[in-house]
Amino acid sequence: MVQLAKSDIATQEVLDWRGIHLLHFSGSTCSKKIRMFLDFKNIDWVSHPVNLVKRENNSDWFMGINPRGLVPVLVHDGQVHIESNDILDYLEQLYPDPPLMPAECSAELAELLQTEDAMHVDLRNLTMRFTAPSKLMQRSKEQLQQYENTGTGRVGGEADSHKAEELEYWRNFAANEGITEAQVIESASRFRQELDKLERHLEASRYLLGNTVSLADISWSVNINRILLAGYPLQRLHPRLWSWRQRMLETPAFSREAKAPFLQTLIAKTILVRDKLTHKTLVDIAGI
Repeated sequence: MVQLAKSDIATQEVLDWRGIHLLHFSGSTCSKKIRMFLDFKNIDWVSHPVNLVKRENNSDWFMGINPRGLVPVLVHDGQVHIESNDILDYLEQLYPDPPLMPAECSAELAELLQTEDAMHVDLRNLTMRFTAPSKLMQRSKEQLQQYENTGTGRVGGEADSHKAEELEYWRNFAANEGITEAQVIESASRFRQELDKLERHLEASRYLLGNTVSLADISWSVNINRILLAGYPLQRLHPRLWSWRQRMLETPAFSREAKAPFLQTLIAKTILVRDKLTHKTLVDIAGI
Protein backbone atom coordinates (compact mmCIF):
# COMPACT_ATOMS: atom_id res chain seq x y z
CA MET A 1 0.00 0.00 0.00
CA VAL A 2 1.51 3.31 -1.10
CA GLN A 3 0.37 5.88 1.45
CA LEU A 4 2.28 9.12 1.82
CA ALA A 5 3.70 10.21 5.14
CA LYS A 6 2.96 13.76 6.26
CA SER A 7 6.60 14.64 5.62
CA ASP A 8 6.16 13.64 1.94
CA ILE A 9 3.45 16.26 1.43
CA ALA A 10 4.31 19.90 0.76
CA THR A 11 0.74 21.03 -0.11
CA GLN A 12 -0.48 20.52 3.42
CA GLU A 13 -3.99 21.86 2.87
CA VAL A 14 -4.99 18.34 1.79
CA LEU A 15 -4.29 17.09 5.31
CA ASP A 16 -7.47 18.90 6.37
CA TRP A 17 -9.70 17.49 3.65
CA ARG A 18 -12.52 15.35 5.03
CA GLY A 19 -14.30 12.60 3.12
CA ILE A 20 -13.12 11.04 -0.14
CA HIS A 21 -11.39 13.30 -2.66
CA LEU A 22 -10.01 12.17 -6.02
CA LEU A 23 -7.44 14.10 -8.05
CA HIS A 24 -7.80 12.77 -11.58
CA PHE A 25 -7.77 13.43 -15.33
CA SER A 26 -10.58 12.56 -17.73
CA GLY A 27 -8.43 10.59 -20.20
CA SER A 28 -6.13 8.85 -17.71
CA THR A 29 -6.61 5.08 -17.65
CA CYS A 30 -5.64 4.83 -14.00
CA SER A 31 -8.10 7.60 -13.14
CA LYS A 32 -10.79 5.74 -15.05
CA LYS A 33 -10.23 2.66 -12.87
CA ILE A 34 -10.90 4.60 -9.68
CA ARG A 35 -13.90 6.47 -11.06
CA MET A 36 -15.38 3.20 -12.29
CA PHE A 37 -14.94 1.64 -8.85
CA LEU A 38 -16.50 4.63 -7.07
CA ASP A 39 -19.40 4.58 -9.51
CA PHE A 40 -19.86 0.81 -9.22
CA LYS A 41 -19.98 1.07 -5.42
CA ASN A 42 -22.11 4.26 -5.47
CA ILE A 43 -19.60 6.07 -3.22
CA ASP A 44 -19.83 9.82 -2.71
CA TRP A 45 -16.61 11.63 -3.61
CA VAL A 46 -15.25 15.09 -4.34
CA SER A 47 -13.73 15.65 -7.79
CA HIS A 48 -10.46 17.56 -8.31
CA PRO A 49 -9.64 17.51 -12.05
CA VAL A 50 -5.95 17.81 -12.95
CA ASN A 51 -5.31 18.69 -16.60
CA LEU A 52 -2.37 16.63 -17.83
CA VAL A 53 -2.39 18.33 -21.24
CA LYS A 54 -1.72 21.67 -19.52
CA ARG A 55 0.91 19.98 -17.30
CA GLU A 56 -1.02 20.83 -14.14
CA ASN A 57 0.36 17.60 -12.68
CA ASN A 58 3.82 19.21 -12.67
CA SER A 59 2.70 22.32 -10.79
CA ASP A 60 4.08 23.10 -7.36
CA TRP A 61 0.62 22.57 -5.89
CA PHE A 62 0.09 19.08 -7.32
CA MET A 63 3.69 17.90 -6.91
CA GLY A 64 3.29 18.96 -3.29
CA ILE A 65 0.51 16.35 -3.01
CA ASN A 66 2.03 13.56 -5.11
CA PRO A 67 5.83 13.89 -5.46
CA ARG A 68 5.64 11.58 -8.50
CA GLY A 69 3.42 14.02 -10.38
CA LEU A 70 0.96 11.31 -11.45
CA VAL A 71 -2.80 10.84 -11.24
CA PRO A 72 -4.89 9.52 -9.66
CA VAL A 73 -4.43 10.53 -6.05
CA LEU A 74 -6.95 9.62 -3.36
CA VAL A 75 -7.22 11.78 -0.25
CA HIS A 76 -9.37 10.26 2.46
CA ASP A 77 -9.76 12.21 5.71
CA GLY A 78 -6.37 13.82 5.18
CA GLN A 79 -4.55 10.60 4.26
CA VAL A 80 -2.96 10.61 0.81
CA HIS A 81 -2.86 7.44 -1.27
CA ILE A 82 -1.19 7.00 -4.66
CA GLU A 83 -0.92 4.06 -7.13
CA SER A 84 -4.28 3.10 -8.59
CA ASN A 85 -4.44 -0.60 -7.68
CA ASP A 86 -3.45 0.19 -4.09
CA ILE A 87 -6.24 2.76 -4.03
CA LEU A 88 -8.71 0.14 -5.29
CA ASP A 89 -7.61 -2.30 -2.57
CA TYR A 90 -7.88 0.41 0.09
CA LEU A 91 -11.38 1.41 -1.02
CA GLU A 92 -12.50 -2.21 -1.18
CA GLN A 93 -11.59 -2.63 2.49
CA LEU A 94 -13.61 0.49 3.34
CA TYR A 95 -16.58 -0.39 1.14
CA PRO A 96 -16.83 -4.19 0.87
CA ASP A 97 -20.36 -4.26 -0.61
CA PRO A 98 -20.92 -5.23 -3.33
CA PRO A 99 -17.73 -7.33 -3.09
CA LEU A 100 -15.13 -7.00 -5.83
CA MET A 101 -12.41 -9.18 -4.26
CA PRO A 102 -13.60 -12.83 -4.26
CA ALA A 103 -11.89 -14.47 -1.29
CA GLU A 104 -11.62 -17.83 -3.03
CA CYS A 105 -9.57 -16.23 -5.83
CA SER A 106 -7.33 -13.93 -3.78
CA ALA A 107 -4.06 -15.33 -5.14
CA GLU A 108 -5.26 -15.16 -8.75
CA LEU A 109 -6.59 -11.66 -8.22
CA ALA A 110 -3.28 -10.46 -6.78
CA GLU A 111 -1.43 -11.95 -9.77
CA LEU A 112 -3.78 -10.35 -12.32
CA LEU A 113 -3.52 -6.95 -10.66
CA GLN A 114 0.26 -7.21 -10.41
CA THR A 115 0.54 -8.11 -14.08
CA GLU A 116 -1.79 -5.31 -15.13
CA ASP A 117 0.29 -2.84 -13.13
CA ALA A 118 3.50 -4.16 -14.72
CA MET A 119 2.07 -3.34 -18.16
CA HIS A 120 1.99 0.38 -17.40
CA VAL A 121 5.00 1.32 -19.55
CA ASP A 122 3.77 -0.85 -22.43
CA LEU A 123 0.38 0.84 -22.25
CA ARG A 124 2.07 4.24 -22.20
CA ASN A 125 4.18 3.32 -25.23
CA LEU A 126 1.16 2.37 -27.33
CA THR A 127 -0.80 5.37 -26.06
CA MET A 128 1.96 7.83 -26.89
CA ARG A 129 2.61 6.34 -30.33
CA PHE A 130 -0.95 5.86 -31.60
CA THR A 131 -3.29 8.17 -29.67
CA ALA A 132 -1.27 11.34 -29.06
CA PRO A 133 0.94 13.62 -31.20
CA SER A 134 4.58 12.97 -30.27
CA LYS A 135 5.60 16.62 -30.56
CA LEU A 136 2.84 17.68 -28.19
CA MET A 137 3.75 15.04 -25.61
CA GLN A 138 7.51 15.72 -25.53
CA ARG A 139 8.90 17.36 -22.40
CA SER A 140 11.49 20.08 -22.85
CA LYS A 141 14.71 20.09 -20.83
CA GLU A 142 13.27 22.95 -18.79
CA GLN A 143 10.08 21.04 -18.04
CA LEU A 144 12.00 17.95 -17.00
CA GLN A 145 14.25 20.06 -14.80
CA GLN A 146 11.21 21.59 -13.14
CA TYR A 147 9.75 18.12 -12.57
CA GLU A 148 13.03 16.92 -11.07
CA ASN A 149 13.26 19.87 -8.68
CA THR A 150 9.61 20.04 -7.57
CA GLY A 151 8.04 18.09 -4.71
CA THR A 152 9.66 16.51 -1.69
CA GLY A 153 11.04 13.50 -3.59
CA ARG A 154 9.87 11.21 -0.79
CA VAL A 155 7.22 8.49 -0.67
CA GLY A 156 6.41 6.70 2.55
CA GLY A 157 8.98 8.84 4.33
CA GLU A 158 11.84 7.59 2.17
CA ALA A 159 13.62 8.80 -0.98
CA ASP A 160 11.61 7.71 -4.03
CA SER A 161 13.29 6.16 -7.08
CA HIS A 162 10.17 6.44 -9.24
CA LYS A 163 10.91 10.02 -10.27
CA ALA A 164 14.24 8.95 -11.77
CA GLU A 165 12.42 6.30 -13.82
CA GLU A 166 9.94 8.91 -15.08
CA LEU A 167 12.76 11.26 -16.03
CA GLU A 168 14.57 8.52 -17.92
CA TYR A 169 11.42 7.61 -19.85
CA TRP A 170 10.75 11.17 -20.99
CA ARG A 171 14.38 11.87 -21.80
CA ASN A 172 14.44 8.79 -24.04
CA PHE A 173 11.13 9.89 -25.55
CA ALA A 174 12.66 13.26 -26.46
CA ALA A 175 15.90 11.74 -27.76
CA ASN A 176 13.97 9.33 -30.02
CA GLU A 177 11.37 11.97 -30.98
CA GLY A 178 8.64 9.67 -29.72
CA ILE A 179 8.15 5.93 -29.38
CA THR A 180 10.34 3.73 -31.58
CA GLU A 181 9.10 0.84 -33.69
CA ALA A 182 11.14 -1.52 -31.50
CA GLN A 183 9.21 -0.30 -28.45
CA VAL A 184 5.91 -0.76 -30.29
CA ILE A 185 6.81 -4.34 -31.25
CA GLU A 186 7.92 -5.20 -27.73
CA SER A 187 4.91 -3.64 -26.00
CA ALA A 188 2.38 -5.13 -28.44
CA SER A 189 3.99 -8.55 -27.99
CA ARG A 190 3.70 -8.30 -24.21
CA PHE A 191 0.06 -7.33 -24.46
CA ARG A 192 -0.67 -10.22 -26.79
CA GLN A 193 0.97 -12.70 -24.41
CA GLU A 194 -0.90 -11.40 -21.36
CA LEU A 195 -4.23 -11.14 -23.18
CA ASP A 196 -3.83 -14.74 -24.34
CA LYS A 197 -3.66 -15.66 -20.65
CA LEU A 198 -6.78 -13.63 -19.90
CA GLU A 199 -8.49 -15.38 -22.79
CA ARG A 200 -7.95 -18.69 -20.99
CA HIS A 201 -9.54 -17.25 -17.81
CA LEU A 202 -12.73 -16.79 -19.80
CA GLU A 203 -13.00 -20.37 -21.08
CA ALA A 204 -15.45 -21.33 -18.33
CA SER A 205 -16.64 -18.05 -16.81
CA ARG A 206 -18.28 -14.78 -17.79
CA TYR A 207 -15.66 -12.60 -16.10
CA LEU A 208 -11.96 -12.95 -15.36
CA LEU A 209 -12.43 -14.56 -11.93
CA GLY A 210 -15.85 -16.12 -12.13
CA ASN A 211 -19.35 -15.06 -13.02
CA THR A 212 -19.36 -11.67 -11.31
CA VAL A 213 -17.26 -8.54 -11.84
CA SER A 214 -14.08 -8.22 -9.75
CA LEU A 215 -11.25 -5.72 -9.38
CA ALA A 216 -9.42 -7.68 -12.09
CA ASP A 217 -12.16 -6.87 -14.60
CA ILE A 218 -12.12 -3.19 -13.66
CA SER A 219 -8.32 -2.88 -13.86
CA TRP A 220 -7.88 -4.72 -17.15
CA SER A 221 -10.91 -3.22 -18.87
CA VAL A 222 -9.51 0.32 -19.00
CA ASN A 223 -6.21 -0.92 -20.45
CA ILE A 224 -8.05 -2.88 -23.12
CA ASN A 225 -10.14 0.16 -24.01
CA ARG A 226 -6.96 2.15 -24.49
CA ILE A 227 -5.20 -0.37 -26.74
CA LEU A 228 -8.39 -0.66 -28.79
CA LEU A 229 -8.12 3.08 -29.35
CA ALA A 230 -4.51 2.52 -30.42
CA GLY A 231 -5.65 0.00 -33.04
CA TYR A 232 -5.07 -3.34 -31.31
CA PRO A 233 -7.13 -6.07 -33.08
CA LEU A 234 -8.81 -7.48 -29.96
CA GLN A 235 -11.80 -9.09 -31.67
CA ARG A 236 -9.61 -11.02 -34.11
CA LEU A 237 -6.89 -12.13 -31.67
CA HIS A 238 -8.91 -12.61 -28.47
CA PRO A 239 -12.59 -13.32 -29.24
CA ARG A 240 -13.49 -14.28 -25.66
CA LEU A 241 -12.09 -11.01 -24.37
CA TRP A 242 -14.07 -9.20 -27.02
CA SER A 243 -17.27 -10.86 -25.79
CA TRP A 244 -16.26 -10.14 -22.17
CA ARG A 245 -15.87 -6.47 -23.06
CA GLN A 246 -19.35 -6.44 -24.61
CA ARG A 247 -20.70 -7.81 -21.30
CA MET A 248 -18.76 -5.16 -19.40
CA LEU A 249 -20.37 -2.48 -21.56
CA GLU A 250 -23.72 -3.54 -20.13
CA THR A 251 -22.47 -2.29 -16.74
CA PRO A 252 -23.29 1.44 -16.44
CA ALA A 253 -20.15 2.18 -14.39
CA PHE A 254 -18.00 0.64 -17.12
CA SER A 255 -19.85 2.04 -20.12
CA ARG A 256 -19.50 5.59 -18.76
CA GLU A 257 -15.70 5.22 -18.71
CA ALA A 258 -15.33 3.13 -21.87
CA LYS A 259 -15.50 6.04 -24.28
CA ALA A 260 -12.37 8.15 -24.64
CA PRO A 261 -12.69 11.96 -24.50
CA PHE A 262 -13.71 13.49 -27.86
CA LEU A 263 -10.37 15.19 -28.52
CA GLN A 264 -8.38 12.05 -27.74
CA THR A 265 -10.60 10.01 -30.07
CA LEU A 266 -10.27 12.60 -32.83
CA ILE A 267 -6.48 12.66 -32.53
CA ALA A 268 -6.28 8.85 -32.54
CA LYS A 269 -8.42 8.67 -35.68
CA THR A 270 -6.25 11.29 -37.38
CA ILE A 271 -3.09 9.37 -36.51
CA LEU A 272 -4.69 6.15 -37.80
CA VAL A 273 -5.46 7.74 -41.19
CA ARG A 274 -1.86 8.94 -41.47
CA ASP A 275 -0.45 5.56 -40.40
CA LYS A 276 -2.63 3.66 -42.87
CA LEU A 277 -1.20 5.73 -45.71
CA THR A 278 2.36 4.93 -44.63
CA HIS A 279 1.64 1.33 -43.49
CA LYS A 280 2.73 2.21 -39.96
CA THR A 281 -0.33 1.19 -37.95
CA LEU A 282 0.04 -0.89 -34.79
CA VAL A 283 -0.95 -3.98 -36.78
CA ASP A 284 1.62 -3.16 -39.49
CA ILE A 285 4.52 -2.46 -37.14
CA ALA A 286 3.88 -5.31 -34.69
CA GLY A 287 2.87 -7.83 -37.37
CA ILE A 288 -0.26 -8.91 -35.53
